[in-house]
Parts: sequence; structure tokens; C-alpha cells
Amino acid sequence: MAGKSAIGTLGDALDARIPSNLDVTRWLAGLTIAFLYVPMALVIVMSFNANDLGFFPLTGFTLEWYRDLAADAEFWSALWLSVRLMVASAVIATLLALPAAYGFTRLEANDAGDWIRWLIGSLLLPMFIPVIFIGIALLLYLSVIGIDFGFLSVLVGHVIYVFPYTFLIIYAAVRSFPPAITEAGRDLGATRAETFVLVILPQIFPSVVSGFIFAMLLSLNEFIITFMVSGPDTFTMPLLIFDRLRRHLTPEMNAIGAMLLLSGLLVALFAARFDPRID
Repeated sequence: MAGKSAIGTLGDALDARIPSNLDVTRWLAGLTIAFLYVPMALVIVMSFNANDLGFFPLTGFTLEWYRDLAADAEFWSALWLSVRLMVASAVIATLLALPAAYGFTRLEANDAGDWIRWLIGSLLLPMFIPVIFIGIALLLYLSVIGIDFGFLSVLVGHVIYVFPYTFLIIYAAVRSFPPAITEAGRDLGATRAETFVLVILPQIFPSVVSGFIFAMLLSLNEFIITFMVSGPDTFTMPLLIFDRLRRHLTPEMNAIGAMLLLSGLLVALFAARFDPRID
């Protein structure tokens, strides 16, 4: 009995020293969050650092770099072009993805065959191809058909890049929509168009907004395709950052990074308002 008691005491001591699965999960979650967000926090901190090297040591608080950006015409031109591109590409991608998702869902419901899955896979192919190959292919294709490199060529590249993601988000929402509700709308005399607009679209609207916002963020951050097919008058924000970082890191780059990070956070908070899982 004494031996069993000693073994039990030793086991309890070991259990007390070994962290539980919940503790390990919390530590891993904390380390992951730190790994992701500490560098971003450093960019924000450095954007207010008075050190003109744009890095450590911290020498004081200043808003000088933001004032320099406010007077930088090249920065505002690149920002305005990036905003126009991301809105236009997101609108086009969403307008293409919405009917495509609905049409493919109906074809699947009617047992169209395995070919429909292959077709859906082909639409998602740009997600799995290295972006540089998309840029090279688009560069060659636009050169052959004679389209000038500028806003239109970059817009085409951005739509090709963001469409699969927007389509996948909306397609998942349409596919999970109960068919019985659609059939009930048809039984009440609504046409297919009316059923889609009045019954299906309001229910999948949060996913449509999510796909639209995701497309905007992808377009805003896209660099490789833009670099391949841009013209002299299409200097987007990623191209501006790349051009200036090639020379040297300046404090203004930290200010630009901080503004983009905070803008992304605001967009994420806005998108969360459309998530039905969040009260």
C-alpha cells in the first residue's frame, strides 16, 4: 500500500509539473499572435520615432514623417490610383462572381456531371499558379493584342488575380443555401430572377460583402502583376514603396506602413459587422 501511495504521489507531482493541453494551446496562441503582430506594432512605433534613420534607437516622439507625407504629391497620386484600382477590380470581380456562383450551384443541383467541377477548378486555377507566371502571361498576351500598359492593363490583371477568391467566398455561401427555400419562392409565383434577388441575395449578402472587401485588400497589396503590366502613369502604392525601399529605408516608409495597417484594421472591423456569427 505504501508503494502504491508513493507511486500515486509521484504521478500527482508529475501531473502538476507538466502543463495541460489547454496551457500549451494558450502559449502557442500567444506566441503566434506575438509573431504576427509585434513586427506590425514596431512599424507603428517607428512611424512616431524622431530618429531620421527610421529605426532604433528611439530618440523622441514626432509627427514630422506624417507631415512630410501630407506634402508628398507622389504619395497622394499613388494612393489615389491604388484606391481606384482596388474599388474597380473588387466591383468587377464581385459582379462576375455572383452570377457565376449562382449558375454553377444550379448546374450542380441539376446533376450536370463531373465537367462542372472541372470548370469550377479552372476558375480557381489562378489561386494555385505562381503570381509571377500570371504576370508574364498577361504581359505577353496584352503585347500581342496591342493593349497599352496603363490603368486598363493593371485593372485586368487585378481582376484575374482577385476573382477566384471572391468567387470561392460567394460560391460557398450560395451552395450552403437551403434549396427548399428557393423552391418555396418559386412555388409562390416568383421568377428565378426574383427568387435570387428577393430570397437568396439578402441571405448571402454578408458573404458578398466579405468577398468584395477581400478583393479590395488583395488588389491594394498586389505588386508582382502590377509591376509586370504597369505603365509610366500607373504608379501604385506597392510600386511606390518598392521604389523608395530600393534606395534606402526612410521614416516616411514607416508612416506609410502604419497608415496601411490601421486602414486594414478599420476595414476588418467594418467587415466584421456583416458576419452573422458576431453579435
